Amino acid sequence: MRLGAGVLLCLLVALLGEAGAAVDKVPTALKIPKPQPDSQAAQSYYLQLLRLALEKGAAGRPVPALQETVMMEQGRATYELNRGTMIDVYWMGTNIEREQKLRAIRIPLDRGLIGYRRFIIRADRQAEFNAISTGDGLKPYLACQGLDWPDVDIMRAAAFRVTEVAVLEGLYQQVVAKRCDYFPRGYYEATSELAQRAATYPELVEYQSMVLHYPFAIYFFVRRDNEMLAQWIEQGLERLIDEGEFLAYMEKHPLTRHVFPLNKTITHIHTVHISNPFLPVDTDFSNPRYWFQPADFSPAVDESAPR
Repeated sequence: MRLGAGVLLCLLVALLGEAGAAVDKVPTALKIPKPQPDSQAAQSYYLQLLRLALEKGAAGRPVPALQETVMMEQGRATYELNRGTMIDVYWMGTNIEREQKLRAIRIPLDRGLIGYRRFIIRADRQAEFNAISTGDGLKPYLACQGLDWPDVDIMRAAAFRVTEVAVLEGLYQQVVAKRCDYFPRGYYEATSELAQRAATYPELVEYQSMVLHYPFAIYFFVRRDNEMLAQWIEQGLERLIDEGEFLAYMEKHPLTRHVFPLNKTITHIHTVHISNPFLPVDTDFSNPRYWFQPADFSPAVDESAPR
């Protein structure tokens, strides 16, 4: 049986209408990935911040529950977000490609602190690293980073040597085994992660005399056509900022509280700034509403200014 053109057009319109309604419908639950082993502190930070944003932006709507599904790396998460069946929202480091494929809520979830990288190294190599005072001096050394992390491309674009490891725990193991020389970690990550692993990797320490910085952000991402959810989360985050709750949350959460106040005396004397060519050009990382600025930290000997 053949259907007329008018009937087919009506069916198509109806199907598209149902798809749009599905995207705009307030969900009873939002699916997020499960954390990797030993990543519960980070999972807690982003999950609780997402819940706060949903509550602040609800505007009378029922706040959906957050449901953990399965563990996945960032590359798969990008794919699964667009499929829209296994996860609905996730937090990831941003780059141009991800912002083209997905709908980014462009408010840095740690005010850009993730781009200030402290190094995890072997304790018996501290004197060797103390002899390094510039980015050029660091470039011959091999860094470890996670598979599909945007940091890999950023560092390689600046002529740093980087090897990728699929599992977080494997990064620590690579440093211990001397298969890489250092593991650059976000400003607040190294301290807590090393404390958790002190018995397992007593050879490792957080190096205190150098920070590698590039403009970088972790955003919440949703499916590209899920504008309703994106605006809900964005409005909630904006309200948290307006009411002073965003910074207060960072100052008290176990993942980040130990780095505050940022201008307390710290021992690093060299901050190496590199550019991030994979950040969308309209990203205003000089806006203090959303981003910490280099001046927020203790004075250090900067090799170069942020670009």
